[in-house]
This record gives sequence, structure tokens and C-alpha cells, in this order.
Amino acid sequence: MDRWEYKCVSIWGSGEKASRILTSYGKEGWELVGIWWAWHYLKKPIEG
Repeated sequence: MDRWEYKCVSIWGSGEKASRILTSYGKEGWELVGIWWAWHYLKKPIEG
């Protein structure tokens, strides 16, 4: 069974700024799974 770690971050702004921030999270292994208003919900597998 997969185990997940979750993160919720607030990103104000759109376009290039949001893209840059989300790309940096993606490089750390985070996957965007949902957005509500300025809140972005991410997950990544727990190692081990």
C-alpha cells in the first residue's frame, strides 16, 4: 500500500509566479493534486 505525505501552500498571484513556485515543488517530488482559491494541495510518496 502506498503511503503519502501532504502539503498545503498558499500561492498568491498567477502565471509565471505560480508556475515558478509549483515547478520548484515538483523538483522536490511534490505533485499538485488540487487547487481551491489560493490554496494548492500537493502530495508525494513517503520514502522507506
